[in-house]
Amino acid sequence: MTVSRRTFFKQAGVLGAATVAAPAIAMTSKPADDPLADRELANFAHGVASGDPLANQVILWTRITPEIDAPVSVQWRICEDVNMEYEVNRGTVTTDASRDYTVKVDADGLMPDTWYYYQFSVGDVVSAVGRTRTAAETGMDRVRLAVVSCSSFPHGYFNVYRILSQRNDLHAILHLGDYIYEYAEGKYDDKDLRAQRALLPKHEIVSLEDYRLRHNLYKRDPDLQAAHQQYPFIVTWDDHEFANNTWKDGAENHNDGEGDWIQRKRAAKQAYFEWMPIRQQPDDLEAVYRKFQFGNLVDLMMLDTRVAGRDEQVGFFTQHERNDPNRTLLGFEQEAWLHNQLASSTARWKICGQQVQMQEIGPVALPDKLGGGVSFFLDTWDGYTATRKRLFNHIESNNIDNFVVLTGDIHSTWVADLAHDPFDRKLYNGSTGEGALGVEFVTPAVTSPALPPVVGDVAAAALKGSSPHLKYCDMVHRGFFILDVTAERAQADWYFVQSVDKRTTAHYHATSYKSDAGANRVSKAAAAVTGIHNDVPLAPLPVEQTV
Repeated sequence: MTVSRRTFFKQAGVLGAATVAAPAIAMTSKPADDPLADRELANFAHGVASGDPLANQVILWTRITPEIDAPVSVQWRICEDVNMEYEVNRGTVTTDASRDYTVKVDADGLMPDTWYYYQFSVGDVVSAVGRTRTAAETGMDRVRLAVVSCSSFPHGYFNVYRILSQRNDLHAILHLGDYIYEYAEGKYDDKDLRAQRALLPKHEIVSLEDYRLRHNLYKRDPDLQAAHQQYPFIVTWDDHEFANNTWKDGAENHNDGEGDWIQRKRAAKQAYFEWMPIRQQPDDLEAVYRKFQFGNLVDLMMLDTRVAGRDEQVGFFTQHERNDPNRTLLGFEQEAWLHNQLASSTARWKICGQQVQMQEIGPVALPDKLGGGVSFFLDTWDGYTATRKRLFNHIESNNIDNFVVLTGDIHSTWVADLAHDPFDRKLYNGSTGEGALGVEFVTPAVTSPALPPVVGDVAAAALKGSSPHLKYCDMVHRGFFILDVTAERAQADWYFVQSVDKRTTAHYHATSYKSDAGANRVSKAAAAVTGIHNDVPLAPLPVEQTV
């Protein structure tokens, strides 16, 4: 069916209206145990999303719910204005069951460092209007990124995503993994869970259909949809997009009764690339490590510390093996890529977005019979000390300044200097930061469980008291941080949510730390960065989200 220009805009809610209301149609494939069965589902029930912004192109994503199981032709357009009148590109793509009716477009022909609005349509049915922004080739005096991770659906509501969707001061949102979780309903890490929200499917996800359904459930959450609608996401996976404590050839949460690991990993990757606004690399359809350039200010390297090349985690009683130079966290190919990116970067700041903590986590100074200390965090870089040593040696020998690591995974907030051995006073001074090679900022979880207040406070105090490089630690609260980067400093402002047990946007500023240019160490910031505002309007919310 051909749609006139005026009819298209009217249905999009941009002529005489501030919201979008898409016509509802039946979701013929909706499972009987769907926990969102009471929601009226539209043809674009999973919202819209964008991601992987480059200077002249950006990924646009949606998913359509067909009335019949047959290929569907989907139109897309991208415009300069929220009213969708000044079009810069358009096209048509076909989707079908082979990619679970997801749609992914690499829209090109765009201008650097520019806001755009985009929309999809099938016949006379239109999606919500999304907003996105390209990266920059040169220039840029400020970059602002929201940093999040660990969003377990049954543990509560995605209030963090709703809060971010209402801000108009960001360039993009970084999701550092555990976007979905694989566990069965009522289970989490082999523990019984009194769930806030029901899962789809109810069993642990193992097959391609399972992973697709879990992504389907997440993408129909209105708070997550709102965040995707307003900002491009830059994502990487962690273990729970596959199974707990994944490594390249297996996972702690995978057993023989769940089939072949390689097939499970392949299914998880396929669903991830179908359902996430991420660009597939032309030379490697499974790689997620890649670089983004924000002018001359920031080179952002997104890493894969989980699947690309990670060797199996060592056990506590065999942890002397963690110092084996033949063991790798990244895989030697990715490791070489990272070293080359850091050495060749001409950007002011070299920032890595990755999954597990790079800093040494105390108490590691306890002696063992084989030397090298003891670690209780062997799933992190502590379990792969040779990889970390090679990276730190590379940074030091090449005089690489302004190295910042952004980390998720651990459901808590940490601020630390990065040094060869922060427990050796000859190599690192905890009072002055002398000997530090960079800094690490760790984001708390969106919803995934933290420690109870008393236990968490005691644990954080003990870690901070025994770790001279650890400047701040909170193991209780959920939330996010905003990374604000200028030529003078990179500052992280942490915000904690009041609750995940109910839908609320109540949150507060918790703390702020920075790394001054050339200092390569952490210092306390006087206050959060405020007063920043994008000069373009937010995309209009769908009608059902304006209540």
